[in-house]
Amino acid sequence: MKTITKYLLVVFASVFFVGLNSCKKSFLEIEPKGYLIAKNTMDYDQILNASDIMIAFMASAYQGDEVGLQEKFFDGVGRRLQRLFRHEDRVYQPDELPVEITDAGSYVNRLYLFNKVINEVMESQGGTEEQKSNILAQARVGRALCNLMFLNDFSLPYDPATASQLLGIPLITAADVTQRKFERVTIQESYDFVIRDLTEAIPDLGPVKHRRKFSKAAAEFFLGRVYLYMGQFEDARKHIDNVFAELDKANIALALYDYNDVLAPGGEWGADMDFGFGPSNKPLDANNTEILYNVVVNTFHYASANAVVISPETAALYNESDKRLALYSDTELFGSYIFPKGMRRYPGFSSNAGPSVPDLYLMRAELKARAGDLNGAASDVEYLRAKRMSDDIEVPANIASDQNALVKFILDERIREFPLTGLRWLDMRRLSVDPIFKHTLTYKHNIYNEEGNVVHTYTLRPERFALKFGERMLSENDGLVENQ
Repeated sequence: MKTITKYLLVVFASVFFVGLNSCKKSFLEIEPKGYLIAKNTMDYDQILNASDIMIAFMASAYQGDEVGLQEKFFDGVGRRLQRLFRHEDRVYQPDELPVEITDAGSYVNRLYLFNKVINEVMESQGGTEEQKSNILAQARVGRALCNLMFLNDFSLPYDPATASQLLGIPLITAADVTQRKFERVTIQESYDFVIRDLTEAIPDLGPVKHRRKFSKAAAEFFLGRVYLYMGQFEDARKHIDNVFAELDKANIALALYDYNDVLAPGGEWGADMDFGFGPSNKPLDANNTEILYNVVVNTFHYASANAVVISPETAALYNESDKRLALYSDTELFGSYIFPKGMRRYPGFSSNAGPSVPDLYLMRAELKARAGDLNGAASDVEYLRAKRMSDDIEVPANIASDQNALVKFILDERIREFPLTGLRWLDMRRLSVDPIFKHTLTYKHNIYNEEGNVVHTYTLRPERFALKFGERMLSENDGLVENQ
């Protein structure tokens, strides 16, 4: 059986059994040919409720230049993570399949569900045209997000000079478990398809009601992110402004937390800072007011919990008043070893890679700075910093008055806000083709010994901004072409 088809079948079967176990009368039935059947409009709504995107051990979480690795714990790190960290050409053995494709919550699995809704919901029974259009729009956002994540793993960054020649991803538009051929289109065609899905979805979407339901704000955010990845900053700014306009319309709370309060001794999150897994009362993603739509990234594994750390260079970006470091542990899990030179591990089980309020402010700040609105950019980044720091909130005057320096400051602020979450790698991808800022990246990873000294260095080559599919993936899917 072909690999991609196989994992579409897995999600097809999973949703069927979820329906059996959660309802007295299943809304999904299997015909003899093996097709997933939904008839009523609300059946398709239920399919979307079962289609949250949850990524385990996402590759980007280990590839950004903010990441370091501890030699003391290196032996506990699995082969895949070691190879990702070393930016190797081969991540998977010849008989292995990429978990980016095969993981239970992966974007390829979810494409089956979103395509099924897109192709069938308008002909469903019992719903109004408005309900059907809204469900269709949500599914289009879901498909766009899946394809964007697929692009981030298996295509090179968008460069207008090469996007029409280099390969992107196969565009899967049918909910067809018998599909056998998966030919890649160009990067330009791939991005155009994502933009079209999001653009067509937005008019039929509503306000933010739940952090696992697609809204107009989430779609506008993803569209802004796509244009940012493409270097089309004016278009990106328009859509990010649209997200801000949606915040006050939300049916749930959306706001920044003030770390000066919630992380204070006795604060709301109950953090005593002598933690193993993180502040005990930090809200779950479903209740986190900073999240607009939750894309769960599971990165915690006991064997590697102490190995992956913020590098000393990243630690040096924070000043003493920055409360964000309180969310990261400077001490070995289940041990007493203290990481040297400011290195810290991420103590949580998962992070959010979806639309968030802090990301909104930092994206708008960067876009304002790139457009020459230096005062507006500084104001946005200082608003965020006031919620994260007790002192030194202002952007230094010599930086605030220099466009390129201010953009670089905001990019560094993104590192301070999102270390070890995978978002830095996505920034590196777009910045690697930016003529002004590509030289600001650190194209290397270091392994550090117990004293914090570098013992191994690995250099990132441009080709490795895209993962390879591997031999087994190629052999089991007709028409799939390997990356260099």
